[in-house]
Amino acid sequence: MFGLTTHARLTAEVEAHLTTIRARLEAENLLTEEINSHIETIRARNTATDALDKERRITRLLAEQLLDATGHYPTAARTQLGLPPAGPWERAVEGLNALVDAGVLFHIEPDGHISNSTGDEHIEWDRTAKRWRLVHEAEDGPVSVTVDDVLRASVQADPDGSR
Repeated sequence: MFGLTTHARLTAEVEAHLTTIRARLEAENLLTEEINSHIETIRARNTATDALDKERRITRLLAEQLLDATGHYPTAARTQLGLPPAGPWERAVEGLNALVDAGVLFHIEPDGHISNSTGDEHIEWDRTAKRWRLVHEAEDGPVSVTVDDVLRASVQADPDGSR
C-alpha cells in the first residue's frame, strides 16, 4: 500500500510538472508567434518606408531634371521641391547648355580645355591668375577677352593709377 500511494503521488507530481511545462511551451509558442508578427510588421513598415523614400528620390530627381531641362532655377521652386538653392554648379551647367543651345559644337579635352570644333576658341585654365578664361585664336596669336586680362593690362599700363 505504501508503494501505491507513493507511486500515485509521484505520478500526480509528474503530471503537474508536465502540465506546467506544457503551459510554458504554449506561452513560449504564443510569444514566438507574437514576436514573429512584430518582426513581419517591422519588415512591412521598412519596405513601405524604403518604397516611399525611393519615390521621394525619384520625384526629386525628376523635378531637378525638369528644372535643368528648362534652364530655370527659381529659388522658390527649388525650395518647394526640397532641392538645394541654385549655385555655381547650376550656373556652369547653364553655360554649357548655352553653348548647346547656340549650336556650338565643342568638346572637353583631357587637360580641361573646352574647345569649339575648329579650335579657334577655347576656355582654358590660367594657372597664374587661377581663373578660367576665354581665348580666341588669331593669326598673330591668342587673344584673351577675359576681364582679368583687361584689368591686368590696364594696371600694367598705368601702375600708379594716374591716368
